[in-house]
Amino acid sequence: MPEKNRQWRLKRRPEPTEMIGAAQFDFVEGEIPVPGDGQVLLRTLVLGTSPAQRSYVSSGVSMHEKLPVGAVMRGRGVAVVVDSKHAAFKSGDILTASVGWQDYSVHTPTEQNMSILNFAKITDPAKPLSLHIGLLGGAGATAYFGLLDVGQAKAGDTVVVSAAAGGIGSLAGQIAKLSGCRVVGICGTDDKAAWITRTLGMDAAINYKTENVEARLKELCPGGINVFFDNVGGAVLDAALNNLANRARIAICGFISTDYAVGKQFGPANYGNLVRNRARMEGFFIFDYIPRFAESEKALRAWHAEGRINPCEDLDHGLEHMPETLASLFKGANKGVKLNRVAADP
Repeated sequence: MPEKNRQWRLKRRPEPTEMIGAAQFDFVEGEIPVPGDGQVLLRTLVLGTSPAQRSYVSSGVSMHEKLPVGAVMRGRGVAVVVDSKHAAFKSGDILTASVGWQDYSVHTPTEQNMSILNFAKITDPAKPLSLHIGLLGGAGATAYFGLLDVGQAKAGDTVVVSAAAGGIGSLAGQIAKLSGCRVVGICGTDDKAAWITRTLGMDAAINYKTENVEARLKELCPGGINVFFDNVGGAVLDAALNNLANRARIAICGFISTDYAVGKQFGPANYGNLVRNRARMEGFFIFDYIPRFAESEKALRAWHAEGRINPCEDLDHGLEHMPETLASLFKGANKGVKLNRVAADP
């Protein structure tokens, strides 16, 4: 067990064109905090990532609260209680919590802050515990509700998933297959295309860097797209809009291709097809589904126990690498849910 508490603290905000990485943070060591009455001390086991984390530290407009310069970088993870002075928790309890980029953190559990996205005890831990920040956590829930609730995917549908080798896309594509759909994944390398088809079972793949996406969509989806699960926006969304089936549904999960681009970004040119095809395009925010998280966890846990879904964990090892772990999302380097293993499961 470390004798010090290592932390990544925000040193400065990134420039608009600058890649997120270690240059914006200070890696410091301090004493391990001691919990007071009504508090618990957590040891971080696994940290998750999300493109939204860049918006925590950027100077641009965001729906997320900005992190003050000098503060420990915000981030959710799986943690174990190592010391408790709170009646509801004991040493060895496993939680998902907003622990930040650090080895140890002290928390004051209250009725107000004990929620599934902030501070929640896992009563039936699955192994590895990283599943609770990936497949059984926010990533899995986003894929599940975005595809089945917003996209209303059903057996027989043709489903197209952008960023299909990413954390959410890799799970959404598999859930679509489990729901009886035909699935086409869009990704950025031939290696990823082979992975999503051969390992994850998607029916076809398009490499958007080397192929004409619109032409390939017309070839692979001759009857049009019934459901488009979009993680990237931009030109890929525009191509999908030009090949919709009647009554198609588009679930907007993210728009990483334009979200951090410099200068004015223009919307899709082909949105008129929403009218012509009586189609629907809807954005969603996973926080709105918190009351239903037990539903997604039950289904995903069952599929995992039966060996029918790959959790798609892409693990880095070591808190010292956390800035690079996050940066990989913006470089297209990850395959699956990008996580950082800070400490071994107890």
